[in-house]
Amino acid sequence: MPASPAPQTITASTADEANTLLNIVVEEFQHLARQDPGCGILVTKTGPGQFTVELSEHVPYGLTLQAVV
Repeated sequence: MPASPAPQTITASTADEANTLLNIVVEEFQHLARQDPGCGILVTKTGPGQFTVELSEHVPYGLTLQAVV
């Protein structure tokens, strides 16, 4: 099993910028998840315009879930 990549942090100043950046990063993590099919993608909103995207064994493969801290 490949090593899981480090979580990626996104900071955006507008909703459009956040959507664009999240789509790009989630797509990258989808490709990585195919190499580690025991993990899904977790997107966590950590503050205004701030998000963390990571592979998570707590998310079923093939799903992307959102959380708010």
